[in-house]
Amino acid sequence: MKTSLKLLLAALVLLTQAFAQEPKQALDKISSSGETKTQTVVAGAKQHEAPVVEPKALPVLNPPLGDIARQARAAHAAAQKAHVVVDTDTAAPKTDDTETTAAAPKEQ
Repeated sequence: MKTSLKLLLAALVLLTQAFAQEPKQALDKISSSGETKTQTVVAGAKQHEAPVVEPKALPVLNPPLGDIARQARAAHAAAQKAHVVVDTDTAAPKTDDTETTAAAPKEQ
């Protein structure tokens, strides 16, 4: 099976060379159409250079962006966080093998 597949591929490669197309006539440079082109020199006023466009500056933020970021970080740090308090000292031992659940968070 493998050898017949290899032979088939080799035969296809050799056949592609047999069916390759050759040009029937030699390729020549493209001949000119016979038109003559003349160069025209124009005299006149020199064109002005295009103006340089500079980007517009952004308006100054009041308060600055750094101060806004600092205020946001301070507000995030001062916000109440969730506290999980597990009170294992006062839990009564249970007689069955069920897992104990976490106590409710303490109110501050």
